[in-house]
Amino acid sequence: MDRTPQLNAALAKAKAEFPTILANKNVKIPTKTGREINFTYAELEEIAQAVVPTLSANGLAIAHQMQFVEDKFCLVSTLRHESGEQIESLYPLPIGFSDAKELGIQISYSRRYNTLCLLDITVIDSQNWEETKRKLAREIQQEAGLTHKPKDGKQGSILHDLAGVNPAQTISEAQAKRLWAIARKECNLSDGEVRVILTEFKVESTADIPASQYDKVIERIKNFNPKF
Repeated sequence: MDRTPQLNAALAKAKAEFPTILANKNVKIPTKTGREINFTYAELEEIAQAVVPTLSANGLAIAHQMQFVEDKFCLVSTLRHESGEQIESLYPLPIGFSDAKELGIQISYSRRYNTLCLLDITVIDSQNWEETKRKLAREIQQEAGLTHKPKDGKQGSILHDLAGVNPAQTISEAQAKRLWAIARKECNLSDGEVRVILTEFKVESTADIPASQYDKVIERIKNFNPKF
């Protein structure tokens, strides 16, 4: 196996300098079962714009060529270093194509994935990133219970910082619906009784419940004994 120490060093340095690459396209593909596959990706132009300046600054460049490799029609992508060292990534292409436009789509697709593989980089789903952070915050809260108060007096502040959310964040619409379902169906409480519970937490409606207090409100609802 050929050794590429100079390329390896240059690539390691370049990877530390690559900016975050955000997905800029959303695709929905229907399946035979009637379901729909939804995914996002970054276009080749978006990837190139993010990595080419850094690659060039470190003596690196990517070249793409179509050729036959062991009787298979492939796109051969090469990451080249100014020292002459290089590594390759192969992507099989269809041989019997009748539509040049379709072949062009396949080439663009393979150039994109070969580039990602050669540089070992990933694309972040920008559309779902904020929602992912919110979900992470809720999962952390539920897992930890947020029952221990830190020495700085800010309950859950470390967990919220890790999740990237504001400690003052209120519960979601889905959480509010779950709260009312538990109160009405499981505990047979009236709306008035639920509002009495909310006043104990110094809020007027479910929309005002802090996310950090959600589990405590649910627990209070389940243990509530109305006075007759």
